[in-house]
Amino acid sequence: MGCCAHILSLIVKDGLKEIKYSISKIWSALKYVKSSPARFARFKACVEQEGISYKGLVCLDVETRWNSTYLMLEASLKYKDAFVLLNMQDKKFGAEMAKSSGVPLEED
Repeated sequence: MGCCAHILSLIVKDGLKEIKYSISKIWSALKYVKSSPARFARFKACVEQEGISYKGLVCLDVETRWNSTYLMLEASLKYKDAFVLLNMQDKKFGAEMAKSSGVPLEED
């Protein structure tokens, strides 16, 4: 059974390479938010302003666990409006994202 799980993992990792750029942008945005309590508080304020009722936590993925990438993308999708608002309210967010891969867009 372990062999089947390994094969499935390889297939998923290969598929994730197709959206690597989008994942990188989302990962950078989450890393920015989680890098300090003040940034996380600003993000939580944006979540409240947008009226997002989802209570799950934003989490960074672990490169060796493809299911953690899924969980990261699932949570960030629910908070996408909060990230848009954060980009408008926090100029440092946009500046930091410009240094790496850019602010995640709707298509990401």
